[in-house]
Amino acid sequence: MAKINLIATCRRWFVGAFGNLSISPTFIAKLAAVPAGDVIVFGDKVEPNLKVVGVSLITNALGASTTLTVKIGTATIVNAEGTVTAVAKYIPVDDLMTAGGQDISLVVGGGAATGIAKLKLHYEVIGNL
Repeated sequence: MAKINLIATCRRWFVGAFGNLSISPTFIAKLAAVPAGDVIVFGDKVEPNLKVVGVSLITNALGASTTLTVKIGTATIVNAEGTVTAVAKYIPVDDLMTAGGQDISLVVGGGAATGIAKLKLHYEVIGNL
């Protein structure tokens, strides 16, 4: 299992009025025959004190038997979403509070993945309550 670190884009997240639903910048991973078990870590870390409530996952068909697992830190928020065919959907997740410096990552499963995966986190700003 290899770990692939992507370059940080340094885009700002909205951290305004508490309680408003917001969407993160789009995280994009360009995959070229990435084997099952490899972890793709986005360069940008998740902002602290957010409550993640959902994920938008958009991919083209990544290959036979492929899946993607989405993680924030060590917490799995989307488990083994099938990507044999194109995916474009919103996936609600159990509320997850973030801490500063947590990685946002994709884990490839099932087979080698080739294509583009895009990820957007839907969240509420909780702040330092």
